[in-house]
Amino acid sequence: MLTHIHHINFVVADLQKAIQYFQKLLSQQATIERLSERNVETARFKIGESLLILVQPITNEGAVASILKNKGEGIFLLSLATLSIDETLKDFELSYAEKRKGLEGWSVCDISPYEQFGAILQLTEMPQSSSK
Repeated sequence: MLTHIHHINFVVADLQKAIQYFQKLLSQQATIERLSERNVETARFKIGESLLILVQPITNEGAVASILKNKGEGIFLLSLATLSIDETLKDFELSYAEKRKGLEGWSVCDISPYEQFGAILQLTEMPQSSSK
């Protein structure tokens, strides 16, 4: 069962410039984290139950670098919160290539290719004991 929008990812070319803009817009400081295995640096902001995550490639390699190069800056991922990725996939009769760990160790699973809707659709598993 889907519960809410967990996070929206924006790809940006200049993370520091984007952080300055969104800190002013949202009146809050960003939480910055590097995901070396994904070749990105991130900055996230909490908005209600959801997160806005800015993502900058740190190399020319990887999916995010490819998206920035081919599509430019903007929204590239919408992640929907669920209590169980496996149950949601079964309910929607979807299969997946892999679950992986995202920020803060979240379990995530992409459910559509980028080309299908112009943004990747993803599930993020939210254990019942967590409301982040």
